[in-house]
Amino acid sequence: MSIDKQKLKVALSTLHKTEEGYICPSELVKLWSNVRNNKLWGVELPPIGSFLQYIFVDLTNIETLSSRLVWELDLADKGELDVWRWTRFAQCDIDVFHIETRSIFDYLGKVIQRVSDHPENVTDKGFNDLRSWLVDEKGEVKKENVERLGDDLAKLVLSAEWFNDIKNVRDENLHRGADTMVFPKKGRILFQVSKGYRNLVSFPEVQYNDNVIDFELYAGVYFGYLIEFLENACQVVEKRLPTRKSAYGAGNPRKSYGKQLPAIYDWIRKVLEKK
Repeated sequence: MSIDKQKLKVALSTLHKTEEGYICPSELVKLWSNVRNNKLWGVELPPIGSFLQYIFVDLTNIETLSSRLVWELDLADKGELDVWRWTRFAQCDIDVFHIETRSIFDYLGKVIQRVSDHPENVTDKGFNDLRSWLVDEKGEVKKENVERLGDDLAKLVLSAEWFNDIKNVRDENLHRGADTMVFPKKGRILFQVSKGYRNLVSFPEVQYNDNVIDFELYAGVYFGYLIEFLENACQVVEKRLPTRKSAYGAGNPRKSYGKQLPAIYDWIRKVLEKK
């Protein structure tokens, strides 16, 4: 599939560099801050604050594992971490990347259900169920369910076409016996997810060769897509909340990274620079 670099540019645009370091005044941070504080001020809002917090935590976990992978790779390249441990550590982190990304979507699905036009008539089982609930067996959109959810939310949910890529890898790993393999190569994080003799990840634009995927490029693409999707989602959700005073910036610190960003943002840049 072709990489949508505009989405990746949007993801990087959520970062601002200051004299103290980088800050992230993303739509997620703004929405979470405003929901949390307006609740304290007695404004009646849908119960979405906890799910926004869970999304924030999962994003932080993904950022952390990206930096840990770079650290582990450096140790392996220097001979300070043996190859067996490096590949097993990296395999676990790659699996967690898929699990955390999938988790974010399920929390977002619950946010969407709670701000929908008719929450009592909208599934709250998760994002995948929400997508399936919106279309019939032939792939046609169910108009009655779009009306229950709301046209803007339905368009948002159905726009995440790449969601299935992550979901399928995660589901095959957790439920169907697939195995993540990491291949030793100095300076590179190379992987494939296989089941039997069948490779499950095929993405020519981020492949190292016909069978092996460059995880830095792969994760850069999907994390960038995720950030861009969350930006859109939070804007749609904000418009559905009652008019209220903005609490953002009133003693609520923006997410700060200091002088150095998590490695995954450099991976997004690598994708944008790749010809």
